[in-house]
Amino acid sequence: MSHRVGELIEKRSCRWVVGSVLTAALAAGSLGIPASQAVAGVTPGHRLPGAQDRPVRARQVDILRVRADLRFDMEREQIKGTAQIRFAPLQTGLRSLELDAFGLNIESVKAVGSGAALKWKADGPKLLLDLPAVLAPGEATEVLIAYSAQPRSGLYFHPASASKAAQAWNFGEGGLHYGWLPMYNDTNDRFAVEFRITVAAPLIALSNGVLKETTTNRDGTRTYRWVQDEPIPNYLIALKVGDFKQVKLPSARLGAKNVPLSVWTAPGAERKVAENFGNTPRMMEYFSKLLDYPYPWVKYDQVTLREFGGAMETTSMVGFPDIYERGHGDPIDSSPAFDLPWPIWQTDDTISHELAHHWFGDLVTCRSLGSIWLNESFATYMHTVWNGHSKGEDDLTYQRWRYLHFYLDDVQATGEVLPLERLYYDAPEDMYRESLTYIKGSLVIHMLRRIVGDEDFYRALNQYLKTHALGNVEARDLQAAFESTTGRDLNWFFNDWIIGGGGHPAIKAQTRWSAERRQLDLTLNQVQSDLPFENKFRLPVEVTVFTEQGSATHTVWMEDWQTRVTLPAGTAPIAVSVDAGNWLVADIHLEQSLSALTYLLKNGDVAAGLRAARQLAADYPRREESLTALADVLADTKRHWGLRQEAAISLGSIGQTAAIDALAKASTDPDRRVRRGVAVALGKTNGAQSSLTLRAMVEKDTAEDVIAAAAFSLGRTHAKEARSFLVQQLERDSQWWNAIRTGAMLGLAELEDPTLVPTFQKYLAPQLQRHLRLAALDGWF
Repeated sequence: MSHRVGELIEKRSCRWVVGSVLTAALAAGSLGIPASQAVAGVTPGHRLPGAQDRPVRARQVDILRVRADLRFDMEREQIKGTAQIRFAPLQTGLRSLELDAFGLNIESVKAVGSGAALKWKADGPKLLLDLPAVLAPGEATEVLIAYSAQPRSGLYFHPASASKAAQAWNFGEGGLHYGWLPMYNDTNDRFAVEFRITVAAPLIALSNGVLKETTTNRDGTRTYRWVQDEPIPNYLIALKVGDFKQVKLPSARLGAKNVPLSVWTAPGAERKVAENFGNTPRMMEYFSKLLDYPYPWVKYDQVTLREFGGAMETTSMVGFPDIYERGHGDPIDSSPAFDLPWPIWQTDDTISHELAHHWFGDLVTCRSLGSIWLNESFATYMHTVWNGHSKGEDDLTYQRWRYLHFYLDDVQATGEVLPLERLYYDAPEDMYRESLTYIKGSLVIHMLRRIVGDEDFYRALNQYLKTHALGNVEARDLQAAFESTTGRDLNWFFNDWIIGGGGHPAIKAQTRWSAERRQLDLTLNQVQSDLPFENKFRLPVEVTVFTEQGSATHTVWMEDWQTRVTLPAGTAPIAVSVDAGNWLVADIHLEQSLSALTYLLKNGDVAAGLRAARQLAADYPRREESLTALADVLADTKRHWGLRQEAAISLGSIGQTAAIDALAKASTDPDRRVRRGVAVALGKTNGAQSSLTLRAMVEKDTAEDVIAAAAFSLGRTHAKEARSFLVQQLERDSQWWNAIRTGAMLGLAELEDPTLVPTFQKYLAPQLQRHLRLAALDGWF
């Protein structure tokens, strides 16, 4: 899945329950911190949240095939039919079969072949079946279960309205499918799937695999038979019912194999989805070539759905919310994220993410939710790689930078750190923590690629996919693939970043140039607290030294709490860049002069400029040179748009009059991305100039995401006129998903004005779009 907790207003309304960062308790000795680490400047320690142990589920049987014949009653929101399950024991002496089933009305259970009735018992979420005879391991048999259900889990109905046909769709990640289909409800089993789905015309039923036949019935219904022969885990089953129109995309050309691609959508949205999903063939061709492993399924369909909670990589039939019915000029947000200068998830990110899952998750599946990072971190990594391929390496550099600080900011806010792979959690959704499982995990993979090199990295990935195709994996399987392919010992990396450790290094760096030796002395101090789960890290740190003769980059291995090295420098360095390229998942601070930082901002690459812009605002916020350098970058249309956004945000954090003036000048920049950054930055300031500029952006800008970001930011300034002005904006329509109303609603929520409760209540009506309702709910509370 793309981002279960990634949407701004959902996070604002349904925040993680977190505690405060440990501080005084981490004084020297109180938690066993050695004296060597009990020094000034060491960051407060993080903590592991307590959670329940979740060992990998033991299996009684191997489910081989599930055939379901289901009739949908859209008005009553019910299903009725049969499930035929073929299985073989994995254990000796098996006398009964345990399936997962929640809220199903079981009518009968029979043995296929003999037709003999089997004894059964519903026990909470379990269905227990007595077998007619003891089965030996590997001895396959089948049972037929007749049942009906008004599902409360995993299958969701949306009634018809004046403008929309009824829909039903499934969503099973996290163990939800047992609410409409009896099954083994975990990730460590795979089986073939066959569905016969009967629906009233003109509705259409979509599912995994190949449509084998469509039958028109005398009662005005139609039956669709879909067959998925390659085995998949239960949560990747797809079942969608609605009035869909098919939009065919060009086939993906994978050598001698052409893969057909389609998008299914509501009538009237065909043009928009053709545009929004138009890159899919190129994505598939690129991933197949990069991994040297062609897309492994027979077709690739994507479907937009009413009120769908998040994109889901169900095999060969991927579901998206209808927010993806997006056309030219609409915001590129996967969901409204108007407090961010640029969304963490762009639509292309999510589309490529779900496609990448068809290798990482669908072809090779995590053994349990404890290893879900192998699905989600790799799909996130792949979508960032697509971003770099399609838009350029500088865009990828900026994306990694934003992802790093999204993760660091979450750790700072919660104080919690966790390993990527762990067998302890309280609820399935705990394993989908966006900042960890998606964002940090993808950055850890980027680090691994940087350490082993591109060629060896992708050779090892290819070996991993080939070895475990249609199987289940955990982190040690990935490690074994990398070690056997590259000949490297990577135990240290997996222990630090994936299995044993959580958190990240905090590095304070210092330099001193020796004219006599013509050398630069570099000291790297790890100052994170010395805790069992966040100990010292071993990493290669790339350091670039800039002198009048040019620049030179050196790799320094950080091995201990303190690393000291000397680097060649014939003349006094103008500036130094620690972690050149910004590849490390680390909080890094190098003590540098104002002149060195302004040099990097003006003359360095995008990575060096991003770090310099942020450090100028943090270390020299009141110096005129900082303001001038940042304002110059913001105004320079030849600089990378992401660096200009970072300059805008840095000016916003400084907040002085000169900084606000520079932001105001850039509020009409020709690049909407820069204008959005300006709008977000102004929300961090206050005063008449800020509110006037934001109001002008709301009134005059033509980009709906910029208007919405400006409205949100105006609320954050708490300007006197914000309330009445933002209420007026609630009357404005948008082309894309009520973007302007949503931004205005979020801005009103920032005012925390109890007299606005009736306004918020007005926008809680169920017929309104989900993101607008959530924004109103945020203000209401």
